Amino acid sequence: MKLINRIVLGILAMILISGCSQTEEKSITVQKIAVEVEPITRGDITVTKTYSGTLEGARQSKVWAAISDRVVSIPTSEGNFVKAGEPIVILDKGGAASQYNQTRAVYMNAEDNYDKMSNLYEQRAISEYDYKSARTQYEVAKANFQAAKAAVELSVPIDGIVTDIAVNVGDRAPMGIPIATVANTKRMRLTVYVITDVMEKLEVGQKAQVFIDSSKPIEAKIIEVSKSADPETRLFRVELEMDNTGGTLKPGMFAKAKVVIQELVDVPVISRRAVFTEEGIPKAYLIKNDSAFVQTVEIGATNGEIFQLLSGLEQGQQVVVVGKSALRNKAPVIIADNEE
Repeated sequence: MKLINRIVLGILAMILISGCSQTEEKSITVQKIAVEVEPITRGDITVTKTYSGTLEGARQSKVWAAISDRVVSIPTSEGNFVKAGEPIVILDKGGAASQYNQTRAVYMNAEDNYDKMSNLYEQRAISEYDYKSARTQYEVAKANFQAAKAAVELSVPIDGIVTDIAVNVGDRAPMGIPIATVANTKRMRLTVYVITDVMEKLEVGQKAQVFIDSSKPIEAKIIEVSKSADPETRLFRVELEMDNTGGTLKPGMFAKAKVVIQELVDVPVISRRAVFTEEGIPKAYLIKNDSAFVQTVEIGATNGEIFQLLSGLEQGQQVVVVGKSALRNKAPVIIADNEE
């Protein structure tokens, strides 16, 4: 009897354990992850690059010293307007390297002789040969004197603003180094440097925008794209020009230029928020049958908000844009209302 009781109790215990186990199994539910999604659509992408540089006058000229003599006078100062040929730096006219005094004496003598010979020629007192000879001597002496004068009274051939003077009175003017700069600031120029891939997408006449600090964009255009790279940096020089009739732009200002390098119209696009990388490979979570599936995608140009979609997904398919970090492949999901 005792044996029968034990068998009955064991069977009851097994039934109870089985029932509890089935109850526990029925109570287990799969947790769905809430995500936000966006569809693959078509759109336009404008790709821009931003470069920085220093503003200069569109026409700019530098003062160079042809002789190394002492600076005796600087008739102007930085920020002043000067006319073409107006002296900016004056060197010692009696210096060891200067020919100013000698050529001036020869020139004045030749001029006086030429005036006398002109009068005599008008009176038929000398031959035409003597007259022309005096004139030639005068013209040569004048040219020599003007060259000697230009070597000590340093100027530039354009009107503009003096933007830089690199010497002081008493200094010895260095040769081979610009000692002053004059810029015509009615139009301004910005020089930037780009890589090969960008250079190939730029052309003269193409528009750009220039920014000074947080000011409104200034319309500019490309006026030159170099065809050869700098041998040291391997970068290509690009010149932009803009109007400055109002005079608000000043030489030396730091500026940024936004240049359009590519425009794509009506191409498949995917949100930047949908794309993530695994081992350098771009991927996205595709929603299908209430689950998220990892999908490798090939992407192209971007404007920072969307990517050009080259392959991997089709228009209209939904991809996860919020909640990616909590997902795994084939994870069940519930699509949340973006507003909620």
